[in-house]
Amino acid sequence: MAEKPITSPIEAPEHVPDLRRLRLLYGIIFLLLAAIVARLWYLQVVEGKELAEQCQNLQYKHIRRTAPRGLIEDRNGHILAANRLRYIISVFPDDVRKHPQTLSRLAELLNLSEPDLQSQLTKWVQQVSRYDPMPIDKDVDIKTLIRVEEESFDLPGVFITREPVRYYRDDGLCSSFLGITRPITSELYARWKSRGYHMNDQVGIFGLERTYEQVLRGQAGETDYETDARGRILGQGQEIAPIPGKTLRLALDFGLQKVAAQALADTGHRGAVVALDPNNGGVLAFVSWPSYDLNQYGKIYSKLLKDPAHPLINRASDSAFACGSTFKPITATAGLQSGVITPQTQFYCPGYLRLGARLFHCDEVHGTTDFYRAIGASCNVYFFHVGLLAGPEAIVAWAKRYGLGSRTGIDIPTETPGLLPSPEWKKKTGRGPWYPGDTLNLSIGQGYLRVSPLQLADYVAAIANGGTLWRPHFVDAMVDPITGKVQPVEPKARGQIGFSPATRQAIVQGMEMAVQPGGTAAGIAIPGLSIAGKTGTAQAYSQGKKEDNAFFICFAPVQHPRIAIAVMVEGGGYGAQAAAPIAQKMLRYYFFHRTQQVALAHR
Repeated sequence: MAEKPITSPIEAPEHVPDLRRLRLLYGIIFLLLAAIVARLWYLQVVEGKELAEQCQNLQYKHIRRTAPRGLIEDRNGHILAANRLRYIISVFPDDVRKHPQTLSRLAELLNLSEPDLQSQLTKWVQQVSRYDPMPIDKDVDIKTLIRVEEESFDLPGVFITREPVRYYRDDGLCSSFLGITRPITSELYARWKSRGYHMNDQVGIFGLERTYEQVLRGQAGETDYETDARGRILGQGQEIAPIPGKTLRLALDFGLQKVAAQALADTGHRGAVVALDPNNGGVLAFVSWPSYDLNQYGKIYSKLLKDPAHPLINRASDSAFACGSTFKPITATAGLQSGVITPQTQFYCPGYLRLGARLFHCDEVHGTTDFYRAIGASCNVYFFHVGLLAGPEAIVAWAKRYGLGSRTGIDIPTETPGLLPSPEWKKKTGRGPWYPGDTLNLSIGQGYLRVSPLQLADYVAAIANGGTLWRPHFVDAMVDPITGKVQPVEPKARGQIGFSPATRQAIVQGMEMAVQPGGTAAGIAIPGLSIAGKTGTAQAYSQGKKEDNAFFICFAPVQHPRIAIAVMVEGGGYGAQAAAPIAQKMLRYYFFHRTQQVALAHR
């Protein structure tokens, strides 16, 4: 019997599968996998950093903490500029974008314009970041703060912080040199961003605040706050404490500053007072009057601009005036150094000097006058003769050595160089030729000459110390608030006058006679204190009216000078009547009342 054939349990397919369809399916699967891989690569590599930052921001808010600005104090530790805390309401742009109702409600609570807020927010995102908080309202009052806090649960992305802000404790007497801080401008931020500045920062815009910005600003810190998915604060995380800026210790004596400011205010006139340490150029007092409260600067700025007394003008260093007879020691230097006169040279003063058809007047008839009496009694006629003999070139050359016509280099940003006229200057500026009458005017500090009170103080300080022209400076030292390390600021000499000891001695002797019986400032003599001084009166015009500006320069004690003073009173009249008494009050305080206070403090 024949065997049956063995058959496979697997039946052959009726037809062969379409391989093209399989390849297409595999291709689609491959493309899908490639797309997934590409997307993962894009998310992790290309956008990984930003996405990680977004993820981190869902968990934490990184809040930058502004560093307290460094203190500014006087030589005795009296604080002139400190800090106070203020509350700030800020929003996180990225959270507000996700919850737009936040901005409208916040605008309603703070009584602000929503379109304006939206515009600010757009600009902030473009210039800074959508993850950095943008301040909406600074220096928030308690009522507003409570109102916002009560609705904080429904205001995702809103954050309330505290930060230090500048506060001035100078009684409104130091506005001319302390300066002020204001929010950083967009232009300045673009330049200083690389230095670590932020758009929320405050920066010094004039005065010491501007000059020592990098010293005072400190180093910002940071605090991390844990947040929920809606951007609401849950708790505090890590913290990096800010480092305060360094303290500026000034040469200034605030007690002396107050005495000078009060004495000037009592005259009822505008003016300026500068006192220097003649041994190193340290500024002991620096008054420009009228003054104003730096803490109210932003609120009263428009009013200050319209004030006819112009309190915003720094009369101590940014304004220049004809200085009258306080210039005569320079004319004297030119005469003595060139040899055209000696201390024994005499001239007759009939009360005037005739030059052609014009009379140049003196305040009185002095008769036959020698050099010492000419300075002490301030005889114009004597110095007319000296000026004509020495010539304008010699006078200008010595005035330059004394620092007139150029900036002193004081450590505040702005300062006028004044004006030192000369035959060359007059010709160059199209004012015509130099006449002998111009020489007479220059000889007694009149005419085109313009000098700042700071320059006057610096020049009389050079006479006091024997001929060194120091660069005036406010800051004596910088103190690290953490370590207490003191970094002294070395004084800098900017030149030597170059007069002979005999010339200096003759000028000082004449200035001493000014504060003795028969001298123009005899009324300010102080028993027990030797003073060398010089009065001055200069004609000026104010609002179309002719007036006399009063000047006085001095130093004391004569043998071992410790202070040099320049006083200017606009429209004050004679220097002996308006300016010299201010210096007397300062000298009394500095050598007697202040000394007693220091002695009591060390008991």
